Amino acid sequence: MLAHFSSMDEARDAIEDKYAGCYKSVADFAEELTEECTQIPENLARYIDYNAMAYDMEVGGDIFTIELDHGDVHIFWNH
Repeated sequence: MLAHFSSMDEARDAIEDKYAGCYKSVADFAEELTEECTQIPENLARYIDYNAMAYDMEVGGDIFTIELDHGDVHIFWNH
């Protein structure tokens, strides 16, 4: 994890202030975040592409991730 930060203080701040949680995938994170923030009508739920949302979050720089060998993904906000 320290390879992602320039100092121990920066790493500590990320853990304390920017840590969003551990998920099986970034798409799972996008789904949970969306469902917490928005009431999705049942008839529209199947049209939501959480993989695309996850991709946009990563490429857009909103989050950064650390993936562990066993598949879990730790997600941090980038702002």
